[in-house]
Amino acid sequence: MRLLLEVVSLQDAKYNLIHNYIIQGFIYNLLRDTEFAWLHSYKGLKFFNFSNIFPIKDFKTDEKYKLIISSPNKKLIQVLYKRLKENKEIKLGSLEFKITNLKTFDIKLSFPWETSTPIILRKEKEVYLSDGFKIFIVRLKDMNILKELDFEKKKITINTNEVKEIKEEDLKYLDKSKFKIIRIKDVYFNFKKDHGLFEWLEELKRNSIIKYRSFTGSKFELEDNLFDELEFRKTVSIKVRIKERGDIVYIGSHWKKLNVLRKLDNEERRFYKFLLDTGLGILNSLGFGFVNPRD
Repeated sequence: MRLLLEVVSLQDAKYNLIHNYIIQGFIYNLLRDTEFAWLHSYKGLKFFNFSNIFPIKDFKTDEKYKLIISSPNKKLIQVLYKRLKENKEIKLGSLEFKITNLKTFDIKLSFPWETSTPIILRKEKEVYLSDGFKIFIVRLKDMNILKELDFEKKKITINTNEVKEIKEEDLKYLDKSKFKIIRIKDVYFNFKKDHGLFEWLEELKRNSIIKYRSFTGSKFELEDNLFDELEFRKTVSIKVRIKERGDIVYIGSHWKKLNVLRKLDNEERRFYKFLLDTGLGILNSLGFGFVNPRD
């Protein structure tokens, strides 16, 4: 289900003054003192998504702009609608807007899709460990091995700048009383760095199934590819300023066409409708992976 918010700008301002984190915070503020207030501090999947503010251009006084919020949870959309109905004006960051129209709607499942905001997928994590005299980096898809080996995350004085890459199986040979985790860095799929399309598709499918199972409680399986036909548009980097963390750069991809050609059964149709409502990839609640059926 989706919510369309139409507003008029009450000032002239640069478009980039409102970024993903500000829109996410705006949604959390609307949910304050409601049954969904817990979402703000919850660390797991949140099952909502939102578009860019559009049209994408600098804000001009009295000009119209739109924002779409989407979720497979209809109750969440209804709560947001009710809260917005109580207001004539809203504030996004330091900018003010007058609400001119507000409506909820649903879209029927159809293909192909195109991305409105980039799809972000985590390829792996780079973990840096040091005893103060050596720095090792290991690339991990599964972080559980660090928990199993009980490495501690700690700030320590480093006396070298040289970094040596090691393999996952080498971790068991490090003295965990001396080597500490000094940094963990997310590595996102980046087609400019020749990250493989097949691996990206497999991770997108895995991520999509995990989200659907979590939301529905089902044991859904998908034997086929997530999409039968794809048309790539571009790789993009997006800088988001996050409170207490500073500027974070995410790498994602835009797609002209994400198509399913085969006939779907009822459960598969529910699965794809869920993805249409919740978004593709990770960080959906930060506005990434928003997709629309193409006209």
